[in-house]
Amino acid sequence: MTLSKALVIGSLCLVIIGLYPQKVWAESFKNKDFLDMPPVQQKFWLSGAIDTLGHVAVFKSKTQSQCVYDWYFLDTATQNGIILAAMKKYPDSTPSAIVIILAERACGKFVRPNDE
Repeated sequence: MTLSKALVIGSLCLVIIGLYPQKVWAESFKNKDFLDMPPVQQKFWLSGAIDTLGHVAVFKSKTQSQCVYDWYFLDTATQNGIILAAMKKYPDSTPSAIVIILAERACGKFVRPNDE
């Protein structure tokens, strides 16, 4: 998937997420809450989160940004399984933390060396 195609898909996901508001505030939204959401909402939330991570990663490098998109969107079913398993293992953590950690394992840290 090209970067521009991923950006279009991600933008559409963000619009859909905006049309279907859900409990996503950081402090009280835990993995156990995420796992209680209907699968279609989980799918759109994850797509939006990955899209956002891709935007964050591009500030470090285009290569890392493409890695994030490829890591998730080239095999979404496998990555969703890994992400959901991690959320089940850590129910009191946050979905954002799980997604960031797994993406960083695949594509490297999101901070630039001079930001550390």
